[in-house]
Amino acid sequence: MNETKTLLTEQQAAKYMAVSVAALRKWRVQGRGPTFHKLGTLVRYRIDDIEAWLASRPQGGEPVSATEQAGGTR
Repeated sequence: MNETKTLLTEQQAAKYMAVSVAALRKWRVQGRGPTFHKLGTLVRYRIDDIEAWLASRPQGGEPVSATEQAGGTR
């Protein structure tokens, strides 16, 4: 089976993203989280949908310059 097509429960999806189930549910209600699929009363997530959503999120921090990596100052 193709792992990116595997459907995860909300508990599995939360663990995959290292967030709480409550956060995942809140995002879903607010329309902010990764794409989910409803199967009757069940909620499921695809790994590729989670990965796409994570890739679309802003990234923090500044890139480290070569000078800073060498121990110099800006």
